[in-house]
Order: sequence, then C-alpha cells, then structure tokens
Amino acid sequence: MSDDIASPPARGKPQFREGFAKFSWNERKRRLYVLAWIATILAYLGLAFAYAWPQDYRDDTPILVMIGWAAFLVRTFIYHLGLLFLVIPIVSLWRRRWRLFVAALPVLLIAVGPTWWQFRPRPKPIVPGSTMTVMTVNLLMANRRTGPIIDEIKAAQPDVLFLQEYTDHWREAIDAAVGQAYPHKVQVTREDSFGVAVYSRRPFKGRVEKHLDLGQCSVPQVRAVIDFDGRDVALYNLHLLPPKRLAITIETRAQFADLLDLLSNETLPAIIAGDFNFTERSPQAAALSKTGVLDAQDAGGWGRGATWPVDGLLRRLPGIRIDHVYLTGGLTCVDCRAGVGQGSDHRPVVAEIGFGR
Repeated sequence: MSDDIASPPARGKPQFREGFAKFSWNERKRRLYVLAWIATILAYLGLAFAYAWPQDYRDDTPILVMIGWAAFLVRTFIYHLGLLFLVIPIVSLWRRRWRLFVAALPVLLIAVGPTWWQFRPRPKPIVPGSTMTVMTVNLLMANRRTGPIIDEIKAAQPDVLFLQEYTDHWREAIDAAVGQAYPHKVQVTREDSFGVAVYSRRPFKGRVEKHLDLGQCSVPQVRAVIDFDGRDVALYNLHLLPPKRLAITIETRAQFADLLDLLSNETLPAIIAGDFNFTERSPQAAALSKTGVLDAQDAGGWGRGATWPVDGLLRRLPGIRIDHVYLTGGLTCVDCRAGVGQGSDHRPVVAEIGFGR
C-alpha cells in the first residue's frame, strides 16, 4: 500500500473545534449570536406547540398520541429546559444585546417563572374545623430496605396512608411495624409495580372498591369512604401507568380520561392521592385544575415539592413532582411537604388537610 494515501480527517469534536477556530473572534461572536436567536425562536415555537396542542385523551390514533406525548414531555421538563435556556438572557444582558435579551426574557419567565413563584411567602389557608394528616408513598416494589420508609411513616403519623407498589414483603413489614395503629385496611398485593393499599385510623363506610374502571388494564385503583369532620369523604388511591412507550401511553391517557369522568360524577368531597406519573405543569394537571380540583402542594406547600427521582443519575438534576395529593369539595391543605423516601425512587408526600371556610 502506498504511503502517499492521505489519512482521513479526524472525526468528532477536534474537527469541529478546528473548523470553528478558523473564524476570527468577531465572527465567532456573530455566529453565536445568530445561534442564540435561532434557539430563542425555536423556544417560542416549542412553547406554542406544547400549550396549544389539543389533548384528546380518548383518541388512540398513534401519530396523534405521539404528538400529544411530545407536547406532554415539553411541559414535563419545561423547568429543566428553562434552566438550559437561562444562559441566553444572562449572556445577552452581559453583552448588552438588548433585543435578544428582550426577546428571550418571556421564554424564560414562562419556563421557570411559575416554578420560582412557588417559593414566594404566602399565608396558609384557614381551616375552622379539625385537620387530618394524609401520606402517600410509592414504596418501590423491589425495595427490600423497609426500615427507612417505615420510620418516615411513624414520624408523620398519618391518619390515612396511601401506598403504591405494595407487595407481600411490604405488607408483612408495614403490618408488623404500624399495623395495630391502622385497624382499617384495603390491601391489594402484587409482585409488579401496581399493588396498592390504604391504611386508615377511621373506619370505612359502605363498600370499598378495589378495581376502579380506569382504562382497559386490570391494575387495582382504590376508592373508599371515611367520616371526617362530620362529613363523608371519598379516598382515592391511584397509580397511573408511566408513558414509556406507545401502547402504554395510549393506556395511561385512557386511564386519565376515565379519571376525569369519575371525578365529575363524584358526589362527595374527595382526597385523590398517589403516583400519577405527570407533573404539575402537565396538560393533565391543567385539565384537573379546570374541574376545580386543588393540588395540596399549591395550597399548603412551599417550593417545588419534587418527588422523583430519589436515586440514580437524575438525582443530580432538579427532580419532578409526579406524586400528588389532590382535593375536591371544599377540602384544602394547610401544610404539604415531600419526605425523604430512602430506599425508594419516590419521595413521600405528607399533607395536613381540612375543610376551608
């Protein structure tokens, strides 16, 4: 083989750097400025798409489901995208690129403003009657370290405890540790991620439903009724499917559509708790809010209240809130906080609730 054959150019970052380095410093700045404008325009288009796309949760047309899923992802991670976008208004302000700064600022406010607004000081709702503490915990079915979460349950001393990913080994551990404090239980154990349980210090009234009609899958979803402050209150313990792939996304959207119908027909004040696999910025949360459902974190919490993930690579990034306590029928929340969740991949949510004035 001849030695005259030229070696192929290096691939990847070195080639890019060499190509970029051939430009003068002023040319580099000009190109970066153009890229910043393109990113800003794309950000506006992305926000318009995410918020304007109509979500029909019963439509199972694959292409429409995938487009709706894309809009869902933008709104799920809008805060994280906003943190990345933050560099553009900061640098444009520093470099006195006023037009770019003015153009980028609304994007930043839409992306991170509502989240930062959650850190404002605000008065707690006034509850004239008694209050009740509820706690929802995704246990993580593969988690064999039961001690830390049980210690959190003991510390919180909830009146009602909602559990997801409830397995036989979790039933044995929780019953042994705190079972006597909760004489009223609904328990559906499964060895996958969809066992559920409700532990209550107050007796259940009437029939307890263990398999609500949400979607076509057979995962258990619980409804029970207790007396609180002299009124019947419905308890819902839910674990919706995570939208991981097309078939599951279609099913979790159908679950949510059925949930909207279920809540519209609910005649009692309700506490709806569990792992919903959508965030407070999602289209689903907006749809719930339009029906008058109150997020306990919005009423009595402070800050983002992120619940997932606890462990793994993403723990170094700002988490998201996919575990919620929702309230209807005049119920409100005077305090809401996320726990630690050691051993699980979710943080518990503890909320003190009562009937507002």
